[in-house]
Amino acid sequence: METRPRLLGNRYELRTVLASGGMGRVWRAHDTLLNRPVAVKVLRSEFTGNPAFLARFRAEAQHAAALIHPNIASVFDYGELDEDGEHLAYLVMELVEGDSLATVLARDRRLDVAQSLGILRSTAAALAAAHAAGVVHRDVKPGNVLVARDGAVKITDFGIAWSASSVPLTQTGQVIGTAHYLSPEQAQGGKATPASDVYALGAVAYECLAGRRAFEGENSVQIAVKQIREYPDPLPPDIPADVRQLVERAMAKDPAERFPDGTALRDAVDAVAAGRPTAAVLGRGGGAVASPGRTGTAVLPLPGAGTVMAPASGAARTAGSGRRAFVRMALGGLALLVLVAAVVGVLQRTTGDAANRPSAGTTSATTGSTAAPTSVTVVPVVAADYVGRKVTDVQAALVGKGLRVTLSPVTTAATAAGLVTAVAPAGELSPGSAVAVSYAVAPVVVPTPQAPVGNSGGGAGEHGNGDGRRHGKDKRDDGD
Repeated sequence: METRPRLLGNRYELRTVLASGGMGRVWRAHDTLLNRPVAVKVLRSEFTGNPAFLARFRAEAQHAAALIHPNIASVFDYGELDEDGEHLAYLVMELVEGDSLATVLARDRRLDVAQSLGILRSTAAALAAAHAAGVVHRDVKPGNVLVARDGAVKITDFGIAWSASSVPLTQTGQVIGTAHYLSPEQAQGGKATPASDVYALGAVAYECLAGRRAFEGENSVQIAVKQIREYPDPLPPDIPADVRQLVERAMAKDPAERFPDGTALRDAVDAVAAGRPTAAVLGRGGGAVASPGRTGTAVLPLPGAGTVMAPASGAARTAGSGRRAFVRMALGGLALLVLVAAVVGVLQRTTGDAANRPSAGTTSATTGSTAAPTSVTVVPVVAADYVGRKVTDVQAALVGKGLRVTLSPVTTAATAAGLVTAVAPAGELSPGSAVAVSYAVAPVVVPTPQAPVGNSGGGAGEHGNGDGRRHGKDKRDDGD
């Protein structure tokens, strides 16, 4: 039976559990002071009893609250209190009515290119704002990407994985995060940078387009090792070449070969959606991009162990003496053992698959630039073609044309909820232009005191703060 107080901090009325996980529980709640729905994340006592975690988490909550962007779930409040001999800490966030991307993928398995690019673009835009403010997310994954009913995409849980890295949880068996979206440099013990967030988002995009994760394994250590030394299978053949190249570069093993930050990735998505030459956006001088399915040799830098050359499957053995071949094999096997030991140490130190070692401060973002296209393409927009259609379909269609979409809810009973009422501007637009899409929202019906509205208890599964209909774990869940 739930023992949490019904009224938290004399202000937030906890109503139904939306999600449960390693970090705690997310509640659908009501702010009694401002009379609005909110999501409240109540942290586990294993964290709140640790002074190092609380100090970090307070700072990260302040950083997250300062991030104002339409694709970032807003942080409204943070509080701590003592209740029944237990020290509680909680975070009050914007309530996003919808599902986490993890729930969407569990239901639909694979998304089309337009929807995937829309999610990728929105999330990259959120990371661009965070990186520009010197904030690295460190735990980008489908469970932290929320897809609202109106099609809006928001990312949540900034900085929680980093704060959690100070708390030993081996006695409880809890695992924070997941290795499925962990960058190679984090898996080897390096600190997270904006390029690490790019890798994680590239892995999310891969999953959306392929209908499967880039790497699977029997445990987190196996998966983390694969992140370092293997390449995922190629994306399905129906994925356009420029989209394929986009994901490949985002998931490059070497951070220097990736898009440096969210801004560069967002601009690249815009260019691909607009059909501009990919060479101007994706190309880099000299170095080859570590692409999924690539054969050859993977160069694996190991902490304190030099560089190991790990032949990929099918690579021919060079001629040499049997003794030299044996020595190379022995050294390669020793290096692999060192690699596994390093990964295990990293995962144990960070108390979870996605947390990195704490750094001295926030990481400054490096703003990437995109080469100008050789020609300008005009994007025709006819408002009548979109009015009356579902807002999610219109958003995907316009993003697919290379336009930036701003969603504006309009309260009206004249049009069914979720349908587009207006699109502006219309006509021949330049690629990257902003288009405002207005959509209908049903008027709020205030219940009478004699008939209070209860909560159905529908949850968002293990992720995010949406109101999806899953409870418990499924095999695609990636932690809290």
